[in-house]
Amino acid sequence: MKMMKLIPNILTLLNGFSGCLALLSVIEGNSLMTLIWVLVGVFFDSIDGMVARALQATSEIGKQLDSLCDVISFGVVPGFIMYTYLYECLPYDLVPLSLLGFVVTLAAVYRLGRFNITPSSQLDFEGMPTPAFALFVVGIPFIPVELPYFVVVGIVALLAVLMISKWMLPSQKLVDGKPTAFAAAFAIITIPILLWFRSEALSLVSLAYAFFGVIYMKIKD
Repeated sequence: MKMMKLIPNILTLLNGFSGCLALLSVIEGNSLMTLIWVLVGVFFDSIDGMVARALQATSEIGKQLDSLCDVISFGVVPGFIMYTYLYECLPYDLVPLSLLGFVVTLAAVYRLGRFNITPSSQLDFEGMPTPAFALFVVGIPFIPVELPYFVVVGIVALLAVLMISKWMLPSQKLVDGKPTAFAAAFAIITIPILLWFRSEALSLVSLAYAFFGVIYMKIKD
């Protein structure tokens, strides 16, 4: 029985391990494998809590591990992606500014630190969730239109600000086994888009979640 209660934490650590493999893929310049490993991390991050509740194995250490592993998969990885992106795009004299890419890592760390002191009863998200932010960043290499780098950086900066803001965004979690109204509507619209365009639409879908999520919560309030 005690071994069963370790399963949620193992799933959480697999998220962290996926983040490590994603980081290696960034270093190797393999955008596709980076995307795959981040998606694997999102999967483990999505199910560890559900498994913990199903096994009645929720714990404080589980909550801390969740955020620590999220820092790797959804903080360090997008930060390194933005560092390499700026390094390749900036003029030679401005290359040192590519280190500013890691500001998004710091934003994710702050967001996750605040999450750890947020009451667990709160359903919706305060600020953009780090997985959604990470998916936008890992999707950048697959955007089918060549955007000026300052446009991409500007959008990433705005999403990073949204991540640490106190603006509420709707949860995509199940409530009593059912998706929320926003989650259901968003899934119905975006799943066919993702199935058809795949990785090319990933950044757009993440951006749409942020944009329409903020509007939905403002109307809801």
